[in-house]
Amino acid sequence: MPLARRTAFLVLAVLLATPVAFVHAQIPDKFTNLKVLPQDIQKPQLVATMRGFSMALGVRCDHCHVENEATHEHDWASDAKDTKKIAREMMKLSGEVNASLKTRVGSMRPDLIQVRCVTCHHGLPKPQTLEQVLDASLAISGTDSTVAKYHRLRDEYYGAAAYDFSEWSLISIAENMAKADPAKADAALALLNTNLQYFPESAGTYARIAETYLVKGDKATAIQNFDKAVALAPEDPWLKRRVESVKSGQ
Repeated sequence: MPLARRTAFLVLAVLLATPVAFVHAQIPDKFTNLKVLPQDIQKPQLVATMRGFSMALGVRCDHCHVENEATHEHDWASDAKDTKKIAREMMKLSGEVNASLKTRVGSMRPDLIQVRCVTCHHGLPKPQTLEQVLDASLAISGTDSTVAKYHRLRDEYYGAAAYDFSEWSLISIAENMAKADPAKADAALALLNTNLQYFPESAGTYARIAETYLVKGDKATAIQNFDKAVALAPEDPWLKRRVESVKSGQ
Protein backbone atom coordinates (compact mmCIF):
# COMPACT_ATOMS: atom_id res chain seq x y z
CA MET A 1 0.00 0.00 0.00
CA PRO A 2 1.44 3.44 -0.92
CA LEU A 3 2.67 5.49 2.03
CA ALA A 4 0.09 8.28 1.71
CA ARG A 5 -2.84 5.85 1.48
CA ARG A 6 -1.43 3.65 4.26
CA THR A 7 -1.08 6.68 6.53
CA ALA A 8 -4.63 7.84 5.80
CA PHE A 9 -5.93 4.33 6.41
CA LEU A 10 -4.16 4.09 9.76
CA VAL A 11 -5.49 7.47 10.87
CA LEU A 12 -9.03 6.45 9.89
CA ALA A 13 -8.65 3.11 11.65
CA VAL A 14 -7.50 4.77 14.85
CA LEU A 15 -10.33 7.30 14.83
CA LEU A 16 -12.91 4.63 14.18
CA ALA A 17 -11.56 1.99 16.53
CA THR A 18 -10.55 4.05 19.56
CA PRO A 19 -13.44 4.42 22.03
CA VAL A 20 -12.18 7.80 23.24
CA ALA A 21 -11.82 9.32 19.78
CA PHE A 22 -13.65 12.64 19.54
CA VAL A 23 -15.97 11.44 16.77
CA HIS A 24 -17.09 8.48 18.85
CA ALA A 25 -17.57 10.73 21.86
CA GLN A 26 -19.98 12.93 19.91
CA ILE A 27 -22.37 10.09 19.14
CA PRO A 28 -25.42 10.40 21.41
CA ASP A 29 -26.85 7.54 23.44
CA LYS A 30 -30.27 8.06 21.82
CA PHE A 31 -30.88 8.77 18.15
CA THR A 32 -33.37 10.85 16.21
CA ASN A 33 -34.44 10.96 12.58
CA LEU A 34 -33.69 7.30 11.89
CA LYS A 35 -35.52 6.40 8.69
CA VAL A 36 -33.94 3.09 7.64
CA LEU A 37 -32.09 1.78 10.67
CA PRO A 38 -34.28 0.38 13.48
CA GLN A 39 -35.60 2.98 15.89
CA ASP A 40 -34.41 0.92 18.84
CA ILE A 41 -30.91 0.28 17.49
CA GLN A 42 -28.29 0.20 20.24
CA LYS A 43 -25.28 2.51 20.21
CA PRO A 44 -22.62 -0.21 19.68
CA GLN A 45 -24.56 -1.60 16.73
CA LEU A 46 -25.02 1.84 15.18
CA VAL A 47 -21.34 2.70 15.61
CA ALA A 48 -20.34 -0.60 14.00
CA THR A 49 -22.71 0.08 11.10
CA MET A 50 -21.25 3.55 10.56
CA ARG A 51 -17.72 2.15 10.70
CA GLY A 52 -18.68 -0.30 7.99
CA PHE A 53 -19.93 2.52 5.78
CA SER A 54 -16.76 4.54 6.38
CA MET A 55 -14.41 1.71 5.50
CA ALA A 56 -16.45 0.52 2.52
CA LEU A 57 -16.42 3.99 0.91
CA GLY A 58 -13.08 5.24 2.23
CA VAL A 59 -14.75 8.31 3.79
CA ARG A 60 -15.22 10.00 7.15
CA CYS A 61 -18.41 11.01 8.98
CA ASP A 62 -18.61 14.38 7.23
CA HIS A 63 -19.21 12.64 3.90
CA CYS A 64 -22.86 12.21 4.90
CA HIS A 65 -23.23 14.25 8.10
CA VAL A 66 -23.12 18.03 8.45
CA GLU A 67 -19.97 19.07 10.31
CA ASN A 68 -19.24 22.41 11.97
CA GLU A 69 -15.91 23.49 10.47
CA ALA A 70 -14.91 25.39 13.60
CA THR A 71 -15.80 22.86 16.30
CA HIS A 72 -15.83 19.69 14.16
CA GLU A 73 -19.07 18.71 15.85
CA HIS A 74 -21.66 16.93 13.76
CA ASP A 75 -25.36 17.48 13.35
CA TRP A 76 -26.21 13.81 13.12
CA ALA A 77 -29.95 14.30 12.59
CA SER A 78 -29.63 16.80 9.72
CA ASP A 79 -30.71 15.68 6.24
CA ALA A 80 -29.02 18.61 4.52
CA LYS A 81 -26.51 16.48 2.61
CA ASP A 82 -27.60 14.57 -0.48
CA THR A 83 -25.01 11.90 0.28
CA LYS A 84 -26.96 10.98 3.40
CA LYS A 85 -30.18 10.72 1.41
CA ILE A 86 -28.44 8.57 -1.20
CA ALA A 87 -27.00 6.35 1.53
CA ARG A 88 -30.48 5.70 2.86
CA GLU A 89 -31.72 4.69 -0.59
CA MET A 90 -28.71 2.44 -1.11
CA MET A 91 -29.37 0.76 2.24
CA LYS A 92 -32.93 0.07 1.12
CA LEU A 93 -31.73 -1.18 -2.26
CA SER A 94 -29.16 -3.56 -0.80
CA GLY A 95 -31.84 -4.93 1.53
CA GLU A 96 -34.17 -5.48 -1.42
CA VAL A 97 -31.40 -7.18 -3.41
CA ASN A 98 -30.52 -9.51 -0.55
CA ALA A 99 -34.16 -10.44 0.01
CA SER A 100 -34.65 -11.05 -3.71
CA LEU A 101 -31.50 -13.16 -3.97
CA LYS A 102 -32.63 -15.33 -1.08
CA THR A 103 -36.00 -15.88 -2.74
CA ARG A 104 -34.60 -16.51 -6.21
CA VAL A 105 -31.50 -18.62 -5.60
CA GLY A 106 -31.53 -19.38 -1.88
CA SER A 107 -32.48 -23.03 -2.40
CA MET A 108 -29.49 -23.48 -4.72
CA ARG A 109 -27.12 -21.38 -2.63
CA PRO A 110 -27.85 -21.94 1.05
CA ASP A 111 -24.56 -20.17 1.88
CA LEU A 112 -25.64 -17.09 -0.10
CA ILE A 113 -23.38 -14.09 0.55
CA GLN A 114 -25.09 -10.84 1.46
CA VAL A 115 -24.60 -7.75 -0.71
CA ARG A 116 -22.98 -4.97 1.33
CA CYS A 117 -21.64 -1.49 0.58
CA VAL A 118 -18.12 -2.81 0.09
CA THR A 119 -19.38 -5.28 -2.53
CA CYS A 120 -19.53 -2.42 -5.04
CA HIS A 121 -17.58 0.45 -3.49
CA HIS A 122 -14.30 -1.31 -2.60
CA GLY A 123 -13.08 1.75 -0.69
CA LEU A 124 -14.30 4.34 -3.20
CA PRO A 125 -16.97 6.98 -2.50
CA LYS A 126 -18.15 6.63 -6.10
CA PRO A 127 -17.98 3.01 -7.30
CA GLN A 128 -16.56 3.36 -10.80
CA THR A 129 -14.54 0.87 -12.79
CA LEU A 130 -11.08 1.80 -14.03
CA GLU A 131 -12.48 1.93 -17.56
CA GLN A 132 -15.15 4.46 -16.57
CA VAL A 133 -12.60 6.67 -14.83
CA LEU A 134 -10.19 6.62 -17.78
CA ASP A 135 -12.95 7.18 -20.35
CA ALA A 136 -14.14 10.25 -18.45
CA SER A 137 -10.59 11.55 -18.15
CA LEU A 138 -9.95 11.05 -21.86
CA ALA A 139 -13.09 12.98 -22.79
CA ILE A 140 -12.22 15.89 -20.53
CA SER A 141 -8.42 16.04 -20.38
CA GLY A 142 -6.95 14.13 -23.32
CA THR A 143 -4.52 11.25 -23.69
CA ASP A 144 -1.49 12.48 -21.75
CA SER A 145 -3.55 13.44 -18.72
CA THR A 146 -5.38 10.11 -18.84
CA VAL A 147 -2.12 8.16 -18.86
CA ALA A 148 -0.88 10.30 -15.96
CA LYS A 149 -4.14 9.63 -14.11
CA TYR A 150 -3.67 5.90 -14.54
CA HIS A 151 -0.21 6.12 -12.97
CA ARG A 152 -1.58 8.18 -10.05
CA LEU A 153 -4.43 5.75 -9.44
CA ARG A 154 -2.03 2.83 -9.53
CA ASP A 155 0.32 4.53 -7.09
CA GLU A 156 -2.52 5.27 -4.70
CA TYR A 157 -4.69 2.17 -4.94
CA TYR A 158 -2.46 -0.70 -6.08
CA GLY A 159 -2.95 -3.61 -3.71
CA ALA A 160 -6.45 -2.49 -2.77
CA ALA A 161 -9.67 -3.71 -4.33
CA ALA A 162 -10.69 -0.30 -5.69
CA TYR A 163 -9.50 -0.76 -9.29
CA ASP A 164 -8.32 -3.63 -11.44
CA PHE A 165 -4.62 -3.13 -12.19
CA SER A 166 -4.03 -6.64 -13.49
CA GLU A 167 -2.39 -7.29 -16.85
CA TRP A 168 -5.60 -7.66 -18.83
CA SER A 169 -7.40 -4.62 -17.48
CA LEU A 170 -5.84 -1.99 -19.77
CA ILE A 171 -5.88 -4.48 -22.66
CA SER A 172 -9.66 -4.78 -22.35
CA ILE A 173 -10.11 -1.04 -21.88
CA ALA A 174 -8.01 -0.25 -24.95
CA GLU A 175 -9.88 -2.83 -27.03
CA ASN A 176 -13.27 -1.38 -26.10
CA MET A 177 -11.99 2.14 -26.70
CA ALA A 178 -10.69 1.49 -30.23
CA LYS A 179 -13.71 -0.58 -31.23
CA ALA A 180 -16.17 2.02 -30.00
CA ASP A 181 -14.41 4.89 -31.76
CA PRO A 182 -11.47 4.36 -34.17
CA ALA A 183 -10.50 8.00 -33.53
CA LYS A 184 -9.48 6.87 -30.04
CA ALA A 185 -6.92 4.40 -31.41
CA ASP A 186 -3.98 6.61 -30.44
CA ALA A 187 -5.29 6.93 -26.90
CA ALA A 188 -5.71 3.14 -26.79
CA LEU A 189 -2.09 2.73 -27.91
CA ALA A 190 -0.93 5.11 -25.19
CA LEU A 191 -2.68 2.99 -22.56
CA LEU A 192 -1.28 -0.22 -24.02
CA ASN A 193 2.26 1.15 -23.98
CA THR A 194 1.64 2.16 -20.38
CA ASN A 195 0.66 -1.43 -19.68
CA LEU A 196 4.02 -2.59 -21.05
CA GLN A 197 5.76 -0.51 -18.37
CA TYR A 198 4.24 -2.81 -15.76
CA PHE A 199 3.97 -6.01 -17.83
CA PRO A 200 6.89 -5.86 -20.32
CA GLU A 201 6.46 -9.49 -21.40
CA SER A 202 2.71 -9.34 -21.95
CA ALA A 203 1.91 -11.14 -25.19
CA GLY A 204 -1.69 -10.00 -24.85
CA THR A 205 -0.62 -6.36 -24.77
CA TYR A 206 1.49 -6.69 -27.91
CA ALA A 207 -1.35 -8.52 -29.66
CA ARG A 208 -3.79 -5.73 -28.76
CA ILE A 209 -1.27 -3.11 -29.92
CA ALA A 210 -1.14 -4.98 -33.22
CA GLU A 211 -4.94 -5.04 -33.51
CA THR A 212 -5.07 -1.32 -32.76
CA TYR A 213 -2.58 -0.57 -35.52
CA LEU A 214 -4.84 -2.52 -37.87
CA VAL A 215 -7.65 -0.17 -36.85
CA LYS A 216 -5.34 2.69 -37.85
CA GLY A 217 -4.63 0.99 -41.20
CA ASP A 218 -0.93 0.35 -40.41
CA LYS A 219 -0.53 -3.33 -41.24
CA ALA A 220 3.29 -3.32 -41.21
CA THR A 221 3.51 -2.06 -37.62
CA ALA A 222 0.68 -4.41 -36.66
CA ILE A 223 2.65 -7.41 -37.92
CA GLN A 224 5.75 -6.27 -36.03
CA ASN A 225 3.78 -6.30 -32.81
CA PHE A 226 2.07 -9.58 -33.63
CA ASP A 227 5.53 -11.12 -34.07
CA LYS A 228 6.53 -9.82 -30.62
CA ALA A 229 3.40 -11.38 -29.16
CA VAL A 230 4.11 -14.74 -30.81
CA ALA A 231 7.71 -14.66 -29.54
CA LEU A 232 6.37 -14.25 -25.99
CA ALA A 233 3.58 -16.83 -26.36
CA PRO A 234 4.72 -19.29 -29.04
CA GLU A 235 2.30 -22.00 -27.89
CA ASP A 236 -0.85 -19.87 -28.20
CA PRO A 237 -2.83 -21.45 -31.06
CA TRP A 238 -5.30 -18.55 -31.40
CA LEU A 239 -2.48 -16.05 -31.69
CA LYS A 240 -0.74 -18.11 -34.37
CA ARG A 241 -3.92 -18.38 -36.42
CA ARG A 242 -4.61 -14.67 -36.06
CA VAL A 243 -1.12 -13.70 -37.23
CA GLU A 244 -1.31 -16.07 -40.18
CA SER A 245 -4.68 -14.60 -41.10
CA VAL A 246 -3.38 -11.03 -41.00
CA LYS A 247 -0.23 -11.84 -42.96
CA SER A 248 -2.19 -13.65 -45.65
CA GLY A 249 -4.61 -10.76 -45.94
CA GLN A 250 -7.67 -12.74 -44.92
